Amino acid sequence: MMCWKKAGLLGVLFFMLSGCRSIEPIQHPHEAEAESLSAVQMKELPFQHLQLHVQYGQKSELYEATYRQAGGREEALIRDHMNGVRYEGEEALREMKMKLNDMSIPSAKLNEIYVNELLSAFNLDDDYQWIRVDIKLEDGTKRAFEKKK
Repeated sequence: MMCWKKAGLLGVLFFMLSGCRSIEPIQHPHEAEAESLSAVQMKELPFQHLQLHVQYGQKSELYEATYRQAGGREEALIRDHMNGVRYEGEEALREMKMKLNDMSIPSAKLNEIYVNELLSAFNLDDDYQWIRVDIKLEDGTKRAFEKKK
């Protein structure tokens, strides 16, 4: 009888120990957000200023994104009128950096290929009615692209 109790106790102990190894440490949401935000803050964008306006169909179907960097401060604003989404402050800056981090510096002239890459980075359709992109690089050089379909 004692043997069965020991075997049962060992089984329960083994089950508890094996279960403990599979539990991953809990990461609090604020810690995860702070980690991702600090990682985003370390990334520098190759622009002093970027402004994107894309209009689809009617005037209310507009997507706007603005990024500015001056005097060590960064600002961003994203307004998606089609989906009723507006990002401001740190949230907009984080979104903008995530979207633009892999973008290259545009060549001497903004062309349609670069603009399509930009649209892709923002998950926007290239079937727009009108688009305008204004970029000011770190060295002060300005680039612009505007097209109406």
